[in-house]
Amino acid sequence: MTIGGSTTSAEPRPGALNPAERRQLSRLRRWGTTGALLMMVGSTSSYGAATPIPNPVDGLRILGLLSRIGPAALAVSYSGIGLVVVCWFLIGRLTAPGRTRRLSRTQLTHTLAMWVVPFLVTPPIFSRDVYSYLAVGAMMVHGDNPYQSGPYDTLGDSNALAHQVDARWQHTSSPYGPAYLLIAKGVVLISGNHVILGVLVQRFVELIGVALIVWALPRLARRCGKDPVSALWLGALNPLLLFHLVAGGHNEALMIGLMLSGLEIALQTGWNGTAGRWSVLAGSDTLRTAAGTAMITAAVGIKVTAAMALAFLAIALARRAGGRWPDLFRSAGLLGGVALLTFGVLTLLADAGFGWISALSAPGSVRSFLSFSTSLAVGAGQIGLLLGLGDHTTGTIEVMQPLGTAVGGAVAVLIMWQCWQRRVEPIQGLGIALGAFVLLSPVIQPWYLLWAALPLAASTGLSRYRRATIWLTAFFSVIIMPNGATIPVFTIVQAVLVAAFVVGGVLLALRRSGLPETDPAPGGLLHPVTGVTGVSAGVVIDVPPAELDSTPVAGNPYPRNRDTDAHGPHRG
Repeated sequence: MTIGGSTTSAEPRPGALNPAERRQLSRLRRWGTTGALLMMVGSTSSYGAATPIPNPVDGLRILGLLSRIGPAALAVSYSGIGLVVVCWFLIGRLTAPGRTRRLSRTQLTHTLAMWVVPFLVTPPIFSRDVYSYLAVGAMMVHGDNPYQSGPYDTLGDSNALAHQVDARWQHTSSPYGPAYLLIAKGVVLISGNHVILGVLVQRFVELIGVALIVWALPRLARRCGKDPVSALWLGALNPLLLFHLVAGGHNEALMIGLMLSGLEIALQTGWNGTAGRWSVLAGSDTLRTAAGTAMITAAVGIKVTAAMALAFLAIALARRAGGRWPDLFRSAGLLGGVALLTFGVLTLLADAGFGWISALSAPGSVRSFLSFSTSLAVGAGQIGLLLGLGDHTTGTIEVMQPLGTAVGGAVAVLIMWQCWQRRVEPIQGLGIALGAFVLLSPVIQPWYLLWAALPLAASTGLSRYRRATIWLTAFFSVIIMPNGATIPVFTIVQAVLVAAFVVGGVLLALRRSGLPETDPAPGGLLHPVTGVTGVSAGVVIDVPPAELDSTPVAGNPYPRNRDTDAHGPHRG
């Protein structure tokens, strides 16, 4: 593989963890599971989760205890959040690229299962968006168009699902595409107006998305010459995925799962030995490319952000076909035709029109201070007040938010050009472009970071991207209240202090029994947690076609192996 203009030698296969490291992993697994269980216990209170209104555990013995003492429930939840994040961070040392002994894929997936199970039975955590999904499904079942009115306006307060929707979205139309309207309708057809059953069914749907992520990430990582276990740690075991896609039930799980799986399937094109180049339109390759494109288009039908993956896929296929402009036009034509057909069918099935386009601006009505453009606009408005110029905050927001979106889009186009010039690998480019677009968009929610984090997890071992993703994950995991609403500052301070005491005590105990350590990597010192050696300091320019074949290539210790399974042996 070409890195920074030079060719690196193949990294040796890592060995299994030694007994001491297995004991360390076992302790971190148990404490992480304890954190998930604490979050599950705390979720019985409206301070610890976005519980239904009224809370179904109110008045119950034992189970209803924390629902009556909200501050204590918040402290329990925050302690759980801290334990999960810290244990994830430390397990990362056992998956660091370049380590001579590394966590196996089986060990990591078992850890993921242990941490996921407690979140399967909680109320929605960190957000009430699940209730919006269910209300949209109820509107579809009743024959109402979610693009024309809000759920509260149509279903009324007497409807159990509409009553649960966050007040900010009760009167706004749905920004979700036709694919998700059909999914939401199916969920409500199964669960009816039963709130708890609806949440559980919705969570099961998103678990399908998580399963697709777990399937696609290691395969894409091998395709990019990266360690699949390291990719799974940063992607699938990511606390943001656990907290927001599993416990929160957000439809990003299905969107990202379809997007990544579609990329992997579409990239499974064969080598045309006669022509001496990649063939996009040859035989079964067309079917694979079309199937992958259809999956990505279905992801676009959930949230339009996934459309960026189609552009990078077209560039990747064109580069393999020879890297000429006609190749790009052919691949873009194939992908565009399949995407238009797929989206057209979804739109006809949903029978709701194209109202989602105008509804895309609805989330921007909330002032998200995580957004650079929004924070800059609000700061400019406050400076105007201090200077006696009046409150022009609304005006500055109206200018800065579209400007931020435009700049984010321009950065994405620039990254596409870098990919076309073979300076950046397409999967990595997708992650960078989505990251820039998210950070500069009018509104940012913590789980939006996963749009960029998962492609980057599969495609990059570079310190600046990996380190940024790790620290942003840790930061975004703790900044939103578990109930997704405003809580008194003093109560938050109390909860944080209790959580710091609990997590600090656990860390002290873990340290006395031994924390995982990183070890030197060939060619340089391994950075703690990020696991990047001094050798890997450039940008991946290209992934040779041989990496997609059964022939090992220099610099890719994880080539696809058709003699064992479709993407190399599972090391368990």
